[in-house]
Amino acid sequence: MEKDLLEVERQHLSNVVKECDPKQVEEVEKKFALLYTYDAVGMEGHNRIPYEDVQRLSQAKALLEYSEREQKEILNHLEAFEFVKKEALEKKSFNEEKLKDIHEILVEGIFQGGVYRNVNINIFGASHQPPDHIKVYDRMNRFFRDIDSFKGNCLEKATYAHASIAKIHPFVDANGRLAKLVLNYFLIKGGYLPITIPLDLREDYIKYLESFKSEKDLKPLTEFFKGLLIKQYEEVLKELDI
Repeated sequence: MEKDLLEVERQHLSNVVKECDPKQVEEVEKKFALLYTYDAVGMEGHNRIPYEDVQRLSQAKALLEYSEREQKEILNHLEAFEFVKKEALEKKSFNEEKLKDIHEILVEGIFQGGVYRNVNINIFGASHQPPDHIKVYDRMNRFFRDIDSFKGNCLEKATYAHASIAKIHPFVDANGRLAKLVLNYFLIKGGYLPITIPLDLREDYIKYLESFKSEKDLKPLTEFFKGLLIKQYEEVLKELDI
């Protein structure tokens, strides 16, 4: 039933967009990019620039009241999302080079991106910890083989890609933001809207992600993302359907 609703909403939006002023659509997309960046960067806990200041920073490019790193994380994420949208809309293939390109944009000016970690890391409070660093190359090679041969639908594939990267944590930092961008890469490429994970749903998100990490059960996270996707269509339609 939910799948049917999702496809109905997708078709409805497609029809509405044809009748809309392109500038109106562009404004809705800009608003989403800002909210998505606020949620994605804030989700990792150490950078909580208020949404209003994310808006200001996107225009001014510099705010004296925040550290250079905090500002770069916001501006880099906005740039990375634009890159992901462009590549996905052009139906570019997703491979290791693409993943590393996205990571490099995310951490540009902060530390060297696009290089798999050579140290072990721990995720505070997680029941499942990332693999030893010596296993990262093998796990990532397996991931790219699996994603190329994945048999599920677009949402399932996007969820699997996201959850796998979050589980492996291939880089020293920014893995959460990267995994969310990869989720949206596959959604956009498949003709869907991108989604954001609201900060107030963080605990639910982590619970469903841990279910995949510990039990290899992708369904709870897929259903969670499906609900967010349906809600995103409803919100965009509300803004455009005048």
